[in-house]
Amino acid sequence: MSIDSAVGKLRAADRDMRDDPPNSIKAKDDVLEEYQPIFQFQEIGELTKQEFKDFLLFENNRHWTGLHRKRSMMTEDMDRLRDGLQTLVNEEKDLASRVQTAKEQVDGMGKATISAILVTAFPDKYGVWNNRSEEALKQLDVWPDFERGSDFGHRYVRVNDVLLNLSNELDLDLWELDALLGYVVKYDEDQQETIEDTEATGEFVKERHLHQYLINHWEQMEFSEEWEIYSDADDPEAGVEFSTGIGRPDILLTHTSEPKVCVLELKKGSTSDRAVGQLLRYVGWVRGNLKDLEGVSPNADVEGRLVVNEPSEKLEYAISVVPELMLYEYEMQVTLNQSA
Repeated sequence: MSIDSAVGKLRAADRDMRDDPPNSIKAKDDVLEEYQPIFQFQEIGELTKQEFKDFLLFENNRHWTGLHRKRSMMTEDMDRLRDGLQTLVNEEKDLASRVQTAKEQVDGMGKATISAILVTAFPDKYGVWNNRSEEALKQLDVWPDFERGSDFGHRYVRVNDVLLNLSNELDLDLWELDALLGYVVKYDEDQQETIEDTEATGEFVKERHLHQYLINHWEQMEFSEEWEIYSDADDPEAGVEFSTGIGRPDILLTHTSEPKVCVLELKKGSTSDRAVGQLLRYVGWVRGNLKDLEGVSPNADVEGRLVVNEPSEKLEYAISVVPELMLYEYEMQVTLNQSA
């Protein structure tokens, strides 16, 4: 797909999005008014731990849901964090080097957090690189090629060049472009069904709630005894909604001691057996792209696990004939204790 074709699709999507703008668009001015000043070079020396943690929460930035997960790690040494952020927003220095330095200096800071800070500080200059925007660029066939051996900083510059090009063609700032890219990320029919509200009690109201719960409490899950969330040099949580270009698996896992990879898909409520086809699609993609997974053996075994609340008989039959797939049930309990 050419850049012109991508721009045409984005223009059409933008018209649809404006009919019912997402919160990230509605709240843009308020968010930038509050947080843009604190990420300017001359102000970062006064940045407090609470201010930074507050920005990472979706309820405050109104745009990104997963930034807060590494907040304790990033704020453990506030002097290092302030130094890293001052380097990141110092426009007198080369973009690639300051992005690379900030990432190396601040533990837990990956591409999503770095680019969220940059677009907040300079929404006309720097775009967002996270798994969602990467998936959109891949689906639009404008994802850039990287030079072999290029570091994170130089890869971000290549991604930002594409985002700037789209931004200029669409006459949107990079904050709104990121919202638009999120809007155009397509899900198959089963994924669309899983984000519908459910009337049944005892279930997670949305699949995303289950997803966020598992990520936030991974160390408490039985899975964590043998599996960890995939990470790479660009992002300590690269396996969360991993970008493939054919959809985003909920969680990509690697085994802690064996050459094995697992695709974990989460579904709420009673799940159709069509979910098996979706999971097989992701397993097949991972199996065909093992060489591109950092730190993973190109001969690794790949399996899939489907986590549901109510496995239907059809689903159980469908998954029983695929040895690489396993089915799990989740249970949710709520306990009310009278206060003293």
